[in-house]
Amino acid sequence: MSYALYAAAIIFVLTYVLISVRRIGRVSVEMPAVALFGAALMVGFGIVSPSQALQSINLNVILLLLGMMLMVAGLEVCGFFDYVSIRAAARARSGPHFLAMLMIATAVLSALVLNDTIVLLMTPIVIKSCRSLGLKPVPFLVGEAIAANVGSVATEVGNPQNAFIGISSGIPFMTYSAYMVPITAMCLALAIPITWLAFRKDLANPISRTESAVPLRKPMIQKTGLVFVLVILFWAVVAFLTTDPQWLPLIAFIGGAVVLLFLPLFAKATYDGLTKRVDWSILLFFIGLFILLKGVEVSGLLDSIIGAFQSVTGGGGGLWGFSGLSALLSNLISNVPAVLLLSPTVGTTFAGHTTVAWLTLAASSTLAGNATILGAAANVIVAQSASSQGVQIRMKDFVRAGLLVAATTLVAATAVLWIVSLM
Repeated sequence: MSYALYAAAIIFVLTYVLISVRRIGRVSVEMPAVALFGAALMVGFGIVSPSQALQSINLNVILLLLGMMLMVAGLEVCGFFDYVSIRAAARARSGPHFLAMLMIATAVLSALVLNDTIVLLMTPIVIKSCRSLGLKPVPFLVGEAIAANVGSVATEVGNPQNAFIGISSGIPFMTYSAYMVPITAMCLALAIPITWLAFRKDLANPISRTESAVPLRKPMIQKTGLVFVLVILFWAVVAFLTTDPQWLPLIAFIGGAVVLLFLPLFAKATYDGLTKRVDWSILLFFIGLFILLKGVEVSGLLDSIIGAFQSVTGGGGGLWGFSGLSALLSNLISNVPAVLLLSPTVGTTFAGHTTVAWLTLAASSTLAGNATILGAAANVIVAQSASSQGVQIRMKDFVRAGLLVAATTLVAATAVLWIVSLM
C-alpha cells in the first residue's frame, strides 16, 4: 500500500475519533474545528494538493445552505418560531397531545427549511414551554430532534446531506418529494407513538398551568416583516418545484440575499442581527469535510472501504446492504460525512437504479441518525442548546426512543424504496 493510503487512513480515523469523543480532557471539541483540522492534515501531508482542496469545495452546497439559513433567520427575527411553539403549548391538553403537536410542527418546518436551523431556534422555546406547563423537557426535546430528522427526509432542502444529494444526483425537486413525502409521513406516524411509548411514564403527568410555573409569554410577531419573508420563502419553494436541480443553490441564495437586504425595511431587523443568526459552523463543517473526503478518495482509501464492504456482503448486498452500510456509517461518523463518503459509489454500484439508490442514501443516512445523539447534527444541536438552558439530555435518554425509531423507520423506508426498484 502507498504512503498516501496509510496517511489518509490515519487522518480519517483520527478525525472521526475526535468527532465521536467530542472532548480532549476538559476541553470541548467542536465538529467544525475537527473537520477543518482533518482537512488541514490532508493538505499538509501532501495527500490533497492545494488546487484539489479548492476544487473539492462544493460551492453549490455552500450557497444553498447559506441562502436557506438567511431566510430562516428572517423568520426568527419576525417571531415565527416563537409563535409556533407557544401556540402549540397553549393548545396542549396533555403531555402526549403536546408531544404529537410539537413533533408534527417540527417535521413540517424541517421539510421546508434546514432541520439543523429549526432545532437551533426551537429548542429554547420548547424548554420554556415545558416549564410553563409543568412538564419535564427531555421527552419533548428528544421528540423534537427525532421529528426534525424524520421531517427533513421529505425534501432536498430539509437537511445538509439532502442538499448535497439533490445537487449531485440531478433529481428534480418535485420528483424527489413525490417519492419521499409519503415515506416521511409513514415514518412520522411510526415515530410519534414510539416516542410516546418510550417516555409514557413522564408524559402521564398532567399539565400544570400553575402560578409557580414559568408563564407563557405572548409571541412578539412583526406581521409586515413576517409576511415579506413568507412571500420570499413561498417564491423559493415554487421555484424549487418548477426548475432543474442545478438552480436550487441560486434560488436559495437569491432568496436569502433579498431577505438580508430588504427585511430591515419591513421589520425591526439589522444586517448584523440577521447574519449572527446564520449557523456559520455548518458551512465550516462542510468545507472541512469536502477537503477531508477528497483525501479519502484520491488516496485510494474509499476504494478499499468499498471493496471490504463488498467482500463481506458478497457483492454489496444490493439496496438493503447499501442502506445498512449508510446507516452504520451515519452512526459512526454522522450522516453528513457518511453521505459524502458513499455518494461516489452510487453511479457505479447501482447502474440503472441510480434514482432509487440516491433516495435510499438520503433516507437511510437521515433516519439512522435518530439512533444516538451523535448520529445527526440536529441531535447534537438540541443536546448542546438544552445544556445551555440547564437541561441535560443523556445518551440513554435519547437512545430510549431514538434507537427503535431509527430501526423501525429505516426498515420501513428501505422496504418501500426496494419495492419501487422492482417496478
